[in-house]
Amino acid sequence: MRFLAIGLCALAMLPATSQAQQSSQLASKGPTVQAAAVGFRAADAKVDATTKTTAAPIVSRHQGQDVALMAVGVGAMVAGALIGGTAGTIILIGGAAMGLFGLYHYLE
Repeated sequence: MRFLAIGLCALAMLPATSQAQQSSQLASKGPTVQAAAVGFRAADAKVDATTKTTAAPIVSRHQGQDVALMAVGVGAMVAGALIGGTAGTIILIGGAAMGLFGLYHYLE
């Protein structure tokens, strides 16, 4: 059980450390889609004071608390996997429940 949990954590961290999705070049060289376009290009529309609209601010309520619940839940899962035995399993399940509770409220 412990090796399975540690293996899953390592597997979840693998794409972030391998940088498989990162571009090796910051500036691309060669042909671009914009250079291959034929025809007229529409200029950016000028926005004056009459066309501007104001949107209501997005209120983020308790997002910091939800993220903290998820982080503590993952930490408890790792600690439970390292402890092992019955006590470790209880801590691991409690951490999973705490992380899922935080995720539920974060996505709500």
